[in-house]
Amino acid sequence: MYNLYNKVSTVSDRMPFSDLYPERRGGVINPSVLQRATGAGHPASLRVACERNVIENIEKMPMVRHFLSALKASGCPFDLASQVSCEMCQKGSGLEHAGGYDEKLNQIFICQNNTTTPGQVHAALVRNLFYVFDRCVNKYDFNNPEHLACTEVRKANLANCGWLVFMQRDGASLGVKNQHANCVKITAIESLEKTRFMSRELAEKSVENVFDRCYKDLEPIGRRSKDKKDIIRAFEEKFLFGYH
Repeated sequence: MYNLYNKVSTVSDRMPFSDLYPERRGGVINPSVLQRATGAGHPASLRVACERNVIENIEKMPMVRHFLSALKASGCPFDLASQVSCEMCQKGSGLEHAGGYDEKLNQIFICQNNTTTPGQVHAALVRNLFYVFDRCVNKYDFNNPEHLACTEVRKANLANCGWLVFMQRDGASLGVKNQHANCVKITAIESLEKTRFMSRELAEKSVENVFDRCYKDLEPIGRRSKDKKDIIRAFEEKFLFGYH
């Protein structure tokens, strides 16, 4: 099935990636005169705040801690110093402006100028920890569009499509059967377009081809979490999957 598709270029080769995340490949965003004078919005101060939010998440948030336990138990210990980077990105509020995963460096990067609260950092960390997990544990090939699609389906299924989140989307309806599955498909396709720079057509085909299998795959969280109680329950039950 993979041979039916054109090969997806690696993240370092995609021009939108370099445009959105200039510091990823050695670019420099110089602070303004006002930022230098006041410190407000200065890259250095934003980096410190971002790093504090990352540490707070790793120490306190159940889903992040769950991922780190799963990675360690699977022989893929997560090194905070080398695998998370806070840096300046192109300014924006879209999903693609929050941060991402750089498979070339096996590193999550957080857009410190756009992702400024503990909650925003939490969302960026969780979304991209799926890529870290799939790279090491599932041996996914990020040049394979169906592997990327499976990660996005699992990510949307386990972390992005709670009931309240779905009902805020355009076209959501209480009367739609299988609304959670619909949310997962829509979210996965959108993420492939915005963060993996995949064409709409290829994103839709890839998600459709892997959906049934990947929607059933609940690793490493173990359950679809509708709310905070479910997230905590999943964390407390992680030993059932051999995660400590």
